[in-house]
Amino acid sequence: MKSLAAVLIVLAAAAVAASASESEFKQTPVADMPADPRVPLLGRFAVLVYSLNRNRRLTYAGVSLVDQHPDKGGVRYQMVVTAADAGGGAAAPYRAVVWGIPETHAWMLQEFNRIN
Repeated sequence: MKSLAAVLIVLAAAAVAASASESEFKQTPVADMPADPRVPLLGRFAVLVYSLNRNRRLTYAGVSLVDQHPDKGGVRYQMVVTAADAGGGAAAPYRAVVWGIPETHAWMLQEFNRIN
């Protein structure tokens, strides 16, 4: 029951954050960033929350670019996530913005848009 409530809170936060204005996206190659073990996990989180919120079946394929910086007491990750349709569709890149407080369960998907 608690996990269902947590998912609903995350989905509500994602819906509210999706309406927020977009900011500039600085793309930095992953090789130039210090190794952060959270990046693949946050990429999977972004795909999962978006899939649940939009009733789409996407599968995580990887993260190619990451920019992270402190923001409002947490860390804001802007990344390019590759995801594919679970029905055998081609993989496509998506711009994902995830904000959260490290070492806690307070994470929100703020943006998830396909890159054309």
